[in-house]
Amino acid sequence: MSIDAEEPLFEEIDLTPSPQLLEALGDIPFKPWQCLAELIDNSFDDFLADPDPSDQQEVWITLPKPADDDPIVSLLDNGRGMSLKMLQSALKAGYSGKGRYGSLGLFGMGFNIATARLGNRTEVRTTRAGDPDWLVVEIDLRRLQQNDTFMTPLRREPKQDPTEHGTEVIVRRLRTEIADDLKKTNRHTQIRTDLGRVYSYLLRGENPVPGIPDGPMAGRGFRLKVNGKSILPRLPCVWSASRTVTKQGREIPAVRTVNLRLAPALACMKCGHWQNPDLNLDRCAQCDSEDMQMSERRIHGWIGVQRYLDETDYGIDFLRNGRKIRIGDRSLFSWENPDDGTQTPEYPVDIPATHGRIVGEIHLDHVPVGYQKTDFNRETRDWRQAVIALRGEGPMRPKKAAALSYPPNSSPLGEIFKGYQENRPGAACLIPGNGSTAIHETAREWGAKFHSGRHPEFLSDEIWYQAVLAHDESRDNAGTPTTTTRGGKPHDPSLGGRTGLAPSGDSSGDSQTGLAPPETPPPPSPVETEDQRFARYRASARRIFDLTGEVTLPRLGRRVVTVFDTRVPLQDDAEREVPSLTRMGKGINLEVFVNGEHPVFREYGRDPRDYALLEIAQTLNAFDPGIQKITAALAEVTRQFPEQRVTESALRDRADVLLSRVRELMAPIVKSITDELWILLPEEVKLCAERDAGRADPSLDWPAVIKEGGFVSHLDAVGIAAVIEARPAEFLDGKVFKTSWSGWSDTAVKDRQVTQILRPLEVVGEFLADPGTKTRLELSLARITFDMLDQHIAWSV
Repeated sequence: MSIDAEEPLFEEIDLTPSPQLLEALGDIPFKPWQCLAELIDNSFDDFLADPDPSDQQEVWITLPKPADDDPIVSLLDNGRGMSLKMLQSALKAGYSGKGRYGSLGLFGMGFNIATARLGNRTEVRTTRAGDPDWLVVEIDLRRLQQNDTFMTPLRREPKQDPTEHGTEVIVRRLRTEIADDLKKTNRHTQIRTDLGRVYSYLLRGENPVPGIPDGPMAGRGFRLKVNGKSILPRLPCVWSASRTVTKQGREIPAVRTVNLRLAPALACMKCGHWQNPDLNLDRCAQCDSEDMQMSERRIHGWIGVQRYLDETDYGIDFLRNGRKIRIGDRSLFSWENPDDGTQTPEYPVDIPATHGRIVGEIHLDHVPVGYQKTDFNRETRDWRQAVIALRGEGPMRPKKAAALSYPPNSSPLGEIFKGYQENRPGAACLIPGNGSTAIHETAREWGAKFHSGRHPEFLSDEIWYQAVLAHDESRDNAGTPTTTTRGGKPHDPSLGGRTGLAPSGDSSGDSQTGLAPPETPPPPSPVETEDQRFARYRASARRIFDLTGEVTLPRLGRRVVTVFDTRVPLQDDAEREVPSLTRMGKGINLEVFVNGEHPVFREYGRDPRDYALLEIAQTLNAFDPGIQKITAALAEVTRQFPEQRVTESALRDRADVLLSRVRELMAPIVKSITDELWILLPEEVKLCAERDAGRADPSLDWPAVIKEGGFVSHLDAVGIAAVIEARPAEFLDGKVFKTSWSGWSDTAVKDRQVTQILRPLEVVGEFLADPGTKTRLELSLARITFDMLDQHIAWSV
């Protein structure tokens, strides 16, 4: 639209609001970041509608600093700008010129609410490329109320550069509470974080996450800055789409693309209501308008698996036109019974049952949202249809679905649930481990490095995946004796079973993989250099993932630590054999080596992990030994590796993991002998199993569960021990436990083999049943017992 040169210099435009805004301004408590988001939405709307942008599309936000005497909030974009008619429409509250669900902004309603919440005076400046002037409007709410008029002056300011284009919004006379809040030192950082989450999709470019195809996650590449600092989109820390698990003979990828096309429908351009496609309407059923357009409806995005479990950081993000309306929503993880409306939580259920890792981003551009844009209207037909399309009509749990006569759940979420509902370490569930247990806290720390954007080595999932492979390799090699002998008896050179460290197995010289060549490492050269010596150590080592990461001590600096468990003797610079040593790498890298075969570990029962931690503390403390005692430094270092905690809660989690694996291995065996086995169990064991089943799912048909052998899922440690004692031939000899049984002819030997399994199970049962506070020695004894049971379980079956 061109501006007529004969138009008067000063004009007025009508900003009379619709009545609904007057009420909404006082009722909607927008937070500062939400106010900014309303203004950003309008800029991004213009970016999305521009078919051929000539410049990088950017938005610059200015927030007040603590020292500002006259604080302001401003937003400037380099969009196409507006004509006079467009400007009036954009500012008029309740204006219905743009489709309600065809853009991010909700008419002028969101703009007026946002600016009124921030302050009392707002200036809007806009121009298009080729226009001679900036159009400038000042909205002074107090003056408008005093004058009882909503006619607002418009002025024109000549442009020096005719090619300039864009829109600027400046809010002055900030509300006192808003100004005080925005001046806080940490508030700008929090706002950047919030906006980075909400606009993650629009801010990210192509191929934002290594290993994920461009389609599902590629964004629009918009740029957004706050006080000169770019806002980084929070990227999903998910496994590569090439990673899979196998369930029931079928591979299930860790990321599943969703692209469900629905029947097109008429959308009202006045009120935004989508018409029922089954009805042949020529007027809007909501507002009776004839202005309707046939529009596409599509549910698209992805559902996948995060590389770490978390108590709060999981769930599905739901987006509308690129902006996230719901973040980490978990409502689809429960099944609603259509008959009585009861909700049954289905995920997470595996240990730890309070943590999850299923995530996703789903676009629902056709589903209506509220004015605050904090949720979708869940009572609409469109939302209900989306829920069924994404998670299916029936339960995701197969037994529950079958019991209620639903077919197997093959929905997008149901497929991911089928493959990744369990949290067992190793490749079977894609969970990093250390050869003994899952390293959930370490994996979360790696996730924090991914999200910080400062550690490029954590962008891909390779470090997580190597921990998965190293765990399985340690399992496969656990209990395999070598030709080395002590006292004429073969022994396992690994650290597992004695110390809690995983069995060493074979490993490679690649410090990133921890995998070893099958052949024995070559003997050292007579003129071996230091680099060659440490390369030899790595070639015979397994990386210990739960002692790998950043370590920082106050005033002593930061180091990136990698710990190796090696099979060959270690020597210091004086060629003396030592149990452990360190080597400074490039930059801030620090390598620590421990030799689990050293006599101090094999003969004195010391824990190689403790020596590794001591090496780290001693190395850091050496930079300024006068700061603190070495024992204080050791305590600080130890606290930075949460996986090393021997707390009651950590041990309970490990006990649950061990028992879950045992039940899983027993299930197919029990199913084949369920009738005779159930008869052999003590009544107390049967009663405990029934009570557990009733707590887990009151709708279960318990007699049918018994008949199918499903009762094994509800056995506690005592019940498992009773099953083993009743039929040891069915569960030993590598079937569930590696302990041999059938090859022995002596009854006393057979009984002793069974006792090796029953005693640790009894300790586990007593530990879980006793709610009292445990002493340090009791916790240490429990850990050793759990290690013993761990070594008996046939993890690789």
